Amino acid sequence: MRATQTLTRSVLALLLLGIAVSPGTAEAKKKKKVDDVPVVVQPAPPPPDPNAWRATPPTPGAESSWQAPVAETFTLKNGIPVYLVQRPGLPLVSVRLMIEAGRETNPKGKAGLASLTADMLDEGTATRSALQISSDATGLGAELSTSANSDYAEIALDALTGDTLAASLDLLADVALKPKFDSKEFARVQKETLAQLQNLASDPRDIANRQFARQIFGKDHPYGTPSIGDTASVKSLKVADVQAYYKTWYTPANTAIVLSGAISAADAKTMLDARFGAWTKPSIKRPTVAAPATPLKTRVVFIEQKGAVQSILRVGTTGVSRTGPEYWNANLAGTITAGMFSSRINMNLREEHEWSYGAGGGFSDARDFGTFTVRTSVQADKTAEAIDQILIELKAAASKPPADADLKLARDSLLKSLAGNFDTNENTAAAFEQVPDFGLGTDMWQQYVKDANAALPDGIYAAAKGYFAPERQIIVVVGPKTVTIDDKDADGKPIKVDVPVMENVKKLATQDGFEFVGP
Repeated sequence: MRATQTLTRSVLALLLLGIAVSPGTAEAKKKKKVDDVPVVVQPAPPPPDPNAWRATPPTPGAESSWQAPVAETFTLKNGIPVYLVQRPGLPLVSVRLMIEAGRETNPKGKAGLASLTADMLDEGTATRSALQISSDATGLGAELSTSANSDYAEIALDALTGDTLAASLDLLADVALKPKFDSKEFARVQKETLAQLQNLASDPRDIANRQFARQIFGKDHPYGTPSIGDTASVKSLKVADVQAYYKTWYTPANTAIVLSGAISAADAKTMLDARFGAWTKPSIKRPTVAAPATPLKTRVVFIEQKGAVQSILRVGTTGVSRTGPEYWNANLAGTITAGMFSSRINMNLREEHEWSYGAGGGFSDARDFGTFTVRTSVQADKTAEAIDQILIELKAAASKPPADADLKLARDSLLKSLAGNFDTNENTAAAFEQVPDFGLGTDMWQQYVKDANAALPDGIYAAAKGYFAPERQIIVVVGPKTVTIDDKDADGKPIKVDVPVMENVKKLATQDGFEFVGP
């Protein structure tokens, strides 16, 4: 009874407070049921990708038309030919005085004499010391340098036109016509050359290049030794050798001048005649260079480089002259096979097998006798395999005419980059040095385009058959006898493995019937 009364009092109290018990409870339950229904909120769409356009490569535009320049030519009073490419605009001109005095003019046993003589030209004249020559060039805003390559010596002047050009050309003429050949300067330059040779002696690429040239041409051939010479020959040279060499070979009959820049033909002729027109000396005939013998059998020469993890490879044979009838067929065959990024050998070694960062090569441009060379470096443990793949690609190139797509790539590689040869005065002058060097026409770069487009697949195939035979190559390897690599055993555990690099190369040579020469 008491409990009933207590409940009744509680209900009455709630009613007095205005709270409805039963309806409120029902409303709460109703609300709870609504809240139990899941609410799905759609996320906002992501913003547009600002880089989506990168997924669609742009369509190429129309090819721009471009035509290679043609050199003007005139002759100085003493017969020196001059080749000029006018490039108006910036008040600059590049002058290249070329003397036909290459490696073939070195006396027997004096390899490097032509190069050392060229290096001595700017080391003092009858009126200027070496420091004065450098100071005068700087004061005129000019650069003057001397050098020599396989075919010729060169004095290069890059100068401002206008009021200072006459003084810059005076400096060029002083260096070319009145070198002093001081004995102290000779001793210094000779010492620097010997130091350079010492550094090159540890460079595996230079070792490979020297040995390849020696194998192609022979040790007594002028092209069998680089222009710089070798340590023994350079040590034997005297200042009297340089003086006698200059007196014999530096003549107007052996000289040509190439200019590029903001100067007219009339002004160039007047200024050059005033400085070089009175130069006279007896002419001398360039020595005849003997043709190298084509290898009758492939020879593999292995030179050890201790501790190396890569092997430097040179594979190739004798080549063609720049003016020879086979040049363009051979050039395109070499480009397809080794001379561009998409070449067969680069795609094989770099992209397919991943043994190399890259391979290049092709036929050299040479006045007399060039070479065909494949140049690459590969991971040492894959040396024999890489040689085998190079020979496989050479054999494939010599087995049938190139596909139209490959030929188009080769032509594009050679021609579509051609305009870059003429983007500066320096590059333009360098490009036209080939006119006197090889005896080509002043329109040689326009003819270059025509000749590249005229070469046909059958001719390219014939050149490949003649030069790419795997059984008539010279192969030079500079690498380790053995190399240790990381590997895994049958259970997948890491192990070290010694790979006999030289023995693997020797085994390859033996099974293919090649001659092997090793340490």
